[in-house]
This record gives sequence, C-alpha cells and structure tokens, in this order.
Amino acid sequence: MDINKAQKVLREKALKYLKYPNINSVGIGYKYIGNKKTNEISIQFTVNQKARGPVLESLLTKEVPLHFEMDGEQIATDIVQRSFKPSFQLVSTVTKDIRKTRQNPIKPGISVGHPNISAGSIGGIVYGKNNATPYILSNWHVLNGGHGNVGDDILQPGRFDDPNVSQNRLGSLVNSYLGLEGDCAIASIEDRAFDTNNYDLGITPKQLGTADLDDLVVKSGRTTATTYGIVSRVDVHAEVNYGGNTGFQIVRSIEIKPDSNFPAPNNEISMGGDSGSLWHIRDKQGVPSDIAVGLHFAGESSASPDEYALACYTESVFNKMNIIL
Repeated sequence: MDINKAQKVLREKALKYLKYPNINSVGIGYKYIGNKKTNEISIQFTVNQKARGPVLESLLTKEVPLHFEMDGEQIATDIVQRSFKPSFQLVSTVTKDIRKTRQNPIKPGISVGHPNISAGSIGGIVYGKNNATPYILSNWHVLNGGHGNVGDDILQPGRFDDPNVSQNRLGSLVNSYLGLEGDCAIASIEDRAFDTNNYDLGITPKQLGTADLDDLVVKSGRTTATTYGIVSRVDVHAEVNYGGNTGFQIVRSIEIKPDSNFPAPNNEISMGGDSGSLWHIRDKQGVPSDIAVGLHFAGESSASPDEYALACYTESVFNKMNIIL
C-alpha cells in the first residue's frame, strides 16, 4: 500500500469519522501490534478513550472498521489513545532563560505573543512574496488568538515572560489563518534588528520540504529549547480544541514522536510556549538541515499516555500567508 492510495482512502472514507466526539485525529502511519511497529501502512485513528461494544454508544462514537477497501485493495486501520491541545497554554513555570527576555536582534526560537495570550515562539524570519518585507512567522493562536485583529501590537517577549507590555512591542499583526491548511500568522518587525539563524540550531531555513514517515526532525522553541523527533504520522487531520468562540478546529498536519537516541528532559519534545517553532529535517547525528517541514502548533494533552507533537505543513502555511524564505 503506497502513501498516495492511503491518502485517497483517508479523504474519501476515514475523515468522516472525525464527526464522532471520541475520535480526535485521523492520519497515515505504520500499524502497531501491541507496542511494536510494523511495516504496514495504516489509517491511524487517535481517540480520547479506547472502548468497544456498548461503551462506544456512551461516547457517541461509531466503531472503526478493521480495514477500508479501495480499488479492490484493503488498507488496515489502527487505533491509539492520544489527544492534543494547542501549545500556547503554559503547563508549568520554568527557570527563565535568554529565550524569554527582550532580544535585539530577534531570532527564531525566542518568546513572542499577542498581548492577550501568554507566550509562544518565533518560528522563522520570512518575507512577503510580493514586497520582500521581512516578517516573523508563528501560529494564529500565538499572534492572533480568539480576540485579536490585524494591526494589533505583537510583543517580544510574550506577556507571560515580561509583563512590561509597553516596553516590548515588536511590531503588529499582518496576517493570520486558522483552518485545515494550518495554524499560522505573521507580524511586522519594527525598531529591531533580526537574525535569521535559529536559536541554538545556528541555521537559516532556505527550503521548504514535505515530511515522510520516519523522517528525522529537530526544532528550537521557547520552552523546551532544542528537541529531536521522528515523523510518526503524515496527512493527519487533527481536531483540536482552541477554546472560547473558536472551539474545535481541524488542522492538517504531521505528527512527531520523541527520538530515543536524543532524549529530551522528561521526554518532553513540546510544551506550552513552543507553538510557532519550525521543525527542520536533520541527519542521524542530529545535525539540522536548512529544510523546514513543519510549523509546530500542538502537543499531547495531559490525558494522553504518550508524548507527541503536531506541526502544520510548511508549504500550506507559506501559501496561506503569501510568504517566502
């Protein structure tokens, strides 16, 4: 079973299951038997709670079939218990470091945010496709949020890291989008210099790539700093609760799991405040490339037994924001 046929199955048949409350994402990944990964491509569902039989009725959820059929071929399904939340909600207070202080020049990997949210990360320095104006790239829920508007002030660092809002204005919100194609926003850079090299990684993204299963990736974010992962699912359609009037939104994304060869503290490859970070392709030694494949926007919720991260497809984000590297 190739990825293209699996994508056809996902979009024609599997996505319909997202209407059931207990199912929070559908994507393409390798099937697991027990805790062991196989080489079989599957349509993988994540659920808030694993259940069978009558319990499914109480969860208002339909049973997922063992496989789907497409063009005379069967593609297996897989079900795992996992849920996600936007990564702007700070889950703990950590020791303040330079990433959380006012910076000039600014660079990717440091604190930023709308005055009404806590803090997220600058993902990269990007440029308007039509005017070559430099902007910062991050998430909708970091630079806009449910009550923000184009033209609002943007702070660096974010309000959570420094409450002196009047002294930390970086620029203003220029464009934002939240939907199937991503969770993304750009803001202007005013009265500050900028450095395109990502904090700690020391590289400037120069290419956009499309992630494949088992690709090795790395990011640099405000909270967990530099963390290493492996792409575990692609073409994931995740239903994430943004709260307030925004509510649940479906975002197409890639899913990333920790790399045991490069363990993060407490195995956390993403925490609150990492939203907006760019995931880069890297090699087996951990050396990052200049290829950006994902814009981090969510991590596992406290109810999830495992550690995973979600990232928007960079190509979709750049098209929506009308930007280039």
